[in-house]
Amino acid sequence: MKTIVFLNNKGGVGKTASVTTIAHMLSAVHGKKVLLVDLDPQMNSSMMYSDIDFINIFRDVYSGRQKRIRQSVETLFLEKNADIHDCIVHTDYENLDIIPSCLTLSEVEELMKADVMTPQQFKLQKHLKNVQNEYDYCIIDTSPSISIININGLVAADELYIPLRCDGGSLLGVAIIMNIYHTVAEYNPKLKIGGMFFTQWNGRKNVSKTVYSLLQDTFGEYIIPITVSTSKNIEECSLMQLPLLAYDNGKNKSRVTEDYLKLTEYILSKEIQTDRK
Repeated sequence: MKTIVFLNNKGGVGKTASVTTIAHMLSAVHGKKVLLVDLDPQMNSSMMYSDIDFINIFRDVYSGRQKRIRQSVETLFLEKNADIHDCIVHTDYENLDIIPSCLTLSEVEELMKADVMTPQQFKLQKHLKNVQNEYDYCIIDTSPSISIININGLVAADELYIPLRCDGGSLLGVAIIMNIYHTVAEYNPKLKIGGMFFTQWNGRKNVSKTVYSLLQDTFGEYIIPITVSTSKNIEECSLMQLPLLAYDNGKNKSRVTEDYLKLTEYILSKEIQTDRK
């Protein structure tokens, strides 16, 4: 099982849209067995692929009620003897499973501090080893933060992909993530940079050209030569709780869907290149 984490300290860069889309394309188009792990307490990936009703979530949050999912990724961080299989939810899509998040995941770090016997950053890795031979890919979604939860995602991963937009916040986010990457790579030497890619791309804007040029000068070897265009389909499929490829199921795919198909193929091609070495 190859484990890939998507992370940027900056929010609004299309991270979850990329995770949910690529995970589905790997399974639906390429026939890969995929496990999606949601480390974001906002639960956007979970609402896309599990039976969570986000209208009820909205009402619960507004009324001050919080419901714990019986088994979720939270369980893996708090119960060292938990069986990861009990946390896996089969989605409506063939070959695609998910370990959902929960709203209370944001409280887990404080609870984890009480456990002084277990190295905190290795908890997720330990559990994922128990399904190593059951999936081709594990795709990890993260929150826009530097937390011990996200560090767990980096420690468990083989590759890190960094989505970004052409703005100053994304630049700062990349700098922070690269520093964290070098730190984590000291105790997870298998972790490599899969690449950086631009989302919500509009190449006609001067700011796009400026940011692209700056990142090309600094991190040129990591810039993926595929950009993801902006589209209303991203917002609409999220509201409908459908992955982009299922939402955009016509013969003539939208540009953003075609972009993600190319990006997914790029990720697969890197695995082939690695296998040949």
